[in-house]
Amino acid sequence: MDKLLDEDNIKINLPVKITYRVLEDVLQKKLVGEQIGMEDSRGTVKNYAEVLGANLGKSQEPNFDLTLNLKLKTLTTLFKNKEVTLLVHIKLGFDEVEQVIDVEEYELEGQSKSWFMDNSLETLANTLIYKKIKNKMKLDLKPHINEQLGKANKKLGDEMEAAPGVFLSGNVNILKVAEIIPGDSLLLILLEISAYGFVNVKEVKL
Repeated sequence: MDKLLDEDNIKINLPVKITYRVLEDVLQKKLVGEQIGMEDSRGTVKNYAEVLGANLGKSQEPNFDLTLNLKLKTLTTLFKNKEVTLLVHIKLGFDEVEQVIDVEEYELEGQSKSWFMDNSLETLANTLIYKKIKNKMKLDLKPHINEQLGKANKKLGDEMEAAPGVFLSGNVNILKVAEIIPGDSLLLILLEISAYGFVNVKEVKL
């Protein structure tokens, strides 16, 4: 009987919806005010642009999942204080083993001709902005999952009263993201949950 109680008797695939508006709010906090630049051989950092705004939505380009609309202010001598818009088309990557979401592929599209007046500046924009976006959009899910797993097991270990005289207990052994599905207005995240649990009836009220 004790062995039976230790075996996983609950297996659930739980869909979780996260709207792009929620993700956009997170990205704005990470990106707005950030300066895009690079360090030269002498260790001096030269900034080329500052992020003024960031909007996120479903990409209209084939083979891409999301489009990040960046509003930038240029900081170079040639294009001082010009406001430009860049669209970054993003294909999301997901490593199920490591539980990490990141940018797998991207494509940069300029909405201001002045930003792309020469090939060297376009190359610079691609390199620097890609590094910034890839770094800011990389999300390691393991710490968040482990935190929620600990909270859930603490509650289940202490017994949860589901109804008067009826208590739930058990343990969640597996909690992980199994798949990421981009939609028109949200990300659908499929959670895989494996646990054992049982109901302990301590009182029956007639």
